[in-house]
Amino acid sequence: MYTPDAPSPTGLVAAAAAVRAVAVAASGLILTAGLAMVLWAITPASGSDAGIALQGGVVAFAAANLMPVLIGGITLTLPPLLLTLAIVVLLAATARRGRFLPQGRYQETVSILVTAAVYGIIVAATTRGFGPPEAVPAGWVWTAPALAFFATSIGMLRRGSAWHEWWSDTAPGWARVGVRGGGIGLGVMIAGGGIALSVGLITHFGSAVGVAALAAPSWLDGLGLAMLGMAYVPNAVIAAAGYVSGVGFEMGAGTYSPLGTTAVDLPAVPLLAAAPDQAGASWIGLAFLAVPVIAGYLIARSAVKTLATRSDRVLTAAVGATLSGGLLAFVAMIARGGVGEGRWSAFGAPPALLGAVVAVEIGAVAIAVASLAGGRTVPWRLDSPAKTRARRSASTEPDPSEPEDSVTDSTDPDSTDQDSVDIDSTETDGADHDSTETDGVEIAAGDIDDSAAATTDGEAPRPTAP
Repeated sequence: MYTPDAPSPTGLVAAAAAVRAVAVAASGLILTAGLAMVLWAITPASGSDAGIALQGGVVAFAAANLMPVLIGGITLTLPPLLLTLAIVVLLAATARRGRFLPQGRYQETVSILVTAAVYGIIVAATTRGFGPPEAVPAGWVWTAPALAFFATSIGMLRRGSAWHEWWSDTAPGWARVGVRGGGIGLGVMIAGGGIALSVGLITHFGSAVGVAALAAPSWLDGLGLAMLGMAYVPNAVIAAAGYVSGVGFEMGAGTYSPLGTTAVDLPAVPLLAAAPDQAGASWIGLAFLAVPVIAGYLIARSAVKTLATRSDRVLTAAVGATLSGGLLAFVAMIARGGVGEGRWSAFGAPPALLGAVVAVEIGAVAIAVASLAGGRTVPWRLDSPAKTRARRSASTEPDPSEPEDSVTDSTDPDSTDQDSVDIDSTETDGADHDSTETDGVEIAAGDIDDSAAATTDGEAPRPTAP
């Protein structure tokens, strides 16, 4: 019989995971459909059919799950990452919430797999069943369960889970700190991209307002355009992260980098006004190249504060830099896309080049700081207990190069101890009256002084005993 204190049966854990998946899928669908209805209501040019607006919400839900969608005969492969992040947050936040929580690594794995499978089925059924015909390709429905698997795994690996405890107990210290450093590096690069995007919008604010006035004459149209731009702000932040790395990003035929920019005429979207419009290198852009340096320094400082040897610190710095580059390349691949197959088919930073360059930039700084911090006072590697015991035993053994103290047997009557001769006294062997010790013929300085004193007083000096 089940009790609240007993572990939940695996069947109940799986059922609870399925319920959570259905709830998150329904929430995401309601969110996108509601936004579509708001846009339909505030945009006079959208028509009078609300059913079309609801189908547009279903298409937006598919795009939020990283599916390429077909709108008016044009394929949209650029996902609205703000909606994607909302779904990821919901899946990660509900992974360990509810009555029948998983206990142990087996149940946690079952919960992740069930959530991903049920969520994928619900998304495929709704997008293929309620969306416009042929709007969602059947071959891309796998992206929804993959997204759910990724997000639920993040939520399940939080502190307190069995998988987290297993990782903490099994992985070496440098690996745990290195994984944490990878998160630090990714966060710093994303933050740098956000700052760069903000600077671009501020410096080109007049251009953004002018573009908005041309694209949306009325304030209601402008509100709809602003909502559309907000959905793609995370995409712009990740592209800006590529910019601060020096790799840059591309929009159609245009390339934008701190080292050189080839600008082109962009679509009338206010968010795109943040792109640099100066040909060649940019001094402001060159200043943003300090972002990878800051990321590498923070990764190294985390290793220096936590680890005691330089070898572990260097390993941590290398792992953190590699993960930073790999994670940034992963999110850049997700954020990248385009509109149609023509000149606007590519928006975003090149993932492979971005990951490699960021790993090298961050790694060079992190490894240098981690290896040099503390100087020679920090050992390269701590000795094992066996080596420590061997060194201690070797230090207690006598040195064969040092001469040993000579020991004379005092019971041998024929031997004479030369070390016992006292220059202030004569030693007489009373046991052998026939023999005279050679050292006994020496006269002490004190006896000479006594003899001299006796002669001075008029007394004859006393003979010294042989």
